[in-house]
Amino acid sequence: MPSTKKLVHYRAAQFSGPRRLRPPVRSLNRSIEARVEYEQSLIDQLVKDADTRRALLASPFGPVDPLSVWHDFDHLSHDYTELTPERLPRWKDVGEFLKFHALFQVALIFGGYSFTVRVRPDLEARWIRDGKDPMDRIRRETRKALEAQGLKDLAYCLVVENRTRRGSRTKLHFHGFLLAEHPIVATKFKVAMERAVAKHPLGRAAAGVSPKAGPEIDLVPCYDVDDGSKRGRGRWVSYIAKNALKGDKQLKRKTFMSLEGIQTAREFWALLREEPPE
Repeated sequence: MPSTKKLVHYRAAQFSGPRRLRPPVRSLNRSIEARVEYEQSLIDQLVKDADTRRALLASPFGPVDPLSVWHDFDHLSHDYTELTPERLPRWKDVGEFLKFHALFQVALIFGGYSFTVRVRPDLEARWIRDGKDPMDRIRRETRKALEAQGLKDLAYCLVVENRTRRGSRTKLHFHGFLLAEHPIVATKFKVAMERAVAKHPLGRAAAGVSPKAGPEIDLVPCYDVDDGSKRGRGRWVSYIAKNALKGDKQLKRKTFMSLEGIQTAREFWALLREEPPE
């Protein structure tokens, strides 16, 4: 049975063989959607509890260690918070959506940058013409460019899309975020993305980009807000994943998290569950 942990939309055409042996695609997709809703509720409650602990600890103890608000190490907050470590799923049961959220919280604590990268239209056209998987090409090109900038072990994730929030077709691009305590890391990342997929060596005309178009790359420090909508905290994660569960023949796989990003998210999750160090 295919996993329901990935941010993916299954299509019946992906599976072959006798009908009775094929997985129930509609049920699979509904299960993935339900998992995302559940994981969003978990992160909402975790952040709410962290806010409560921060408020309780700030007055008697002065400045609060950012990590201390994420677990029940004290007795002050026990009666005011809702999630206890034993109620959190084990790492092996955590889905991709929640892993993104965990990494984003680390970015908020230690420093990080959110980004949007627009893929050169000429590259997109070439990949389509040659029958290449856009996600595979983006992963390959960005990995090489990051290594060239000395960022081989960068913790980051991204989601590729070619549609707007309303579902209309748009140019290929991807959103994501990276951990970067120092601004120079963000600068190197921007240079890497420009060279990998965003800027043509001969200029915008050669890339098929209008001279009046906006910047190829948007890069801003990570921040979080709660605007009272269906999606609570971790707004950027919810935004970048908005089209991940929608079917698309061109983009069979849309998400990626680096190995360093996965490991960092796992360590943060172990902190929340108050697990002993390995």
